[in-house]
Amino acid sequence: VAETDIASKKGLDALRDKGAENRTYARIPKVDLKSIIVDTNALLSEWTSHYLTEKSKDNQKGLYFDKTLAEVETLKNDSKSTVAYMVKEFEMKKAADQYARAATSKTGSLDMGKLHTYKYNEDLFKKVTTLPGATNHGMVMVVDWSGSMSENLQGTLAQMYNLIWFCRRTNIPFEVFAFSDVYGGRESRANWSTDYDKIKAFKAGDIALHQGFRLLNMFSSNMSLSDEMTMMHILWMYAARFSGYRDWDELGYPYTAPESLSLGGTPLNDAIIATMDLVPQFKKDTGVQKVNTIFLTDGASNRLEGIYDYRLNKDDGSHSKILNSAPEMRWGKTKTVIIDPVMNKSYEINANDLTNELIRILKNRVSGMNVVGFFIAGSGKSGRVDKR
Repeated sequence: VAETDIASKKGLDALRDKGAENRTYARIPKVDLKSIIVDTNALLSEWTSHYLTEKSKDNQKGLYFDKTLAEVETLKNDSKSTVAYMVKEFEMKKAADQYARAATSKTGSLDMGKLHTYKYNEDLFKKVTTLPGATNHGMVMVVDWSGSMSENLQGTLAQMYNLIWFCRRTNIPFEVFAFSDVYGGRESRANWSTDYDKIKAFKAGDIALHQGFRLLNMFSSNMSLSDEMTMMHILWMYAARFSGYRDWDELGYPYTAPESLSLGGTPLNDAIIATMDLVPQFKKDTGVQKVNTIFLTDGASNRLEGIYDYRLNKDDGSHSKILNSAPEMRWGKTKTVIIDPVMNKSYEINANDLTNELIRILKNRVSGMNVVGFFIAGSGKSGRVDKR
């Protein structure tokens, strides 16, 4: 009897998890940022042209255009005290951090004011206090551009504008993106391919992003101040349409908005995956040491499209590209393991909490980064929070 072999097999059998669930493996894809980011100049050109055309057709002689511009300028003036307070707090914290890390050292030169104490004092040298350089900060804001944001859109924009003005005052590099799945409009959606053989870049096992997913680069620290105010005015004109009752006769009737500015779904998870490549690129381009990434959203993310895979064609033995919908990733039917090829780490995740798990992977991808998630709760002035 091979007792050692039998004991080994029994030991292996005891270690085996006989009730183990199936596992789904998915990999964070390398995102082609050029194909999903719509740059600021393109947005400004398209939207400015549209609203100027609408103004020229306005029977009220541009009343809505002028009144909404005045509202943004008033908001900017009213926010000066708030922004100044934010700047003061920021500078105080920077100064406190510098003081905590200050180093005192001897210079090697005699301090003539102490020379007369040579009989009882051994420390006769001048000292110098060295303050370390302040940490360079950068900010990336990612805003939900979904339909459910309409009632809170003006309030969200007002807070976002405050952050932009704060960054301007402190010379902090920043970028603001809105995530959308309807930027291309009806024509673009009609051309979305369901034939995944036509998809050029993917690897089997990669998580698939929604084909209509785009990041609209609405603001940037590289913009001129005039372009920045133009963009703020455009977004305010759009948001004012959803602000509830206004005295339209006095404040002007809202203009028809460009279709590419429309609110759509909530591809939040797609946006988090995209920032895994976007934020390191931003950090590299600006040379900042510490990035603060801020998400502003009011609802749960849309589902991910699935996982790319290959399918065997039994007729000729070839393989074609397909998209596995992977419902287990959405509903937590099996355990899901997400692989980050950049950090070479694997994460066994709770698929029911996919958004928070992706944020955890994002934090591990960018060292020293703060991730702040704002959930915009309630609707309208009552601030009612839906039980869903």
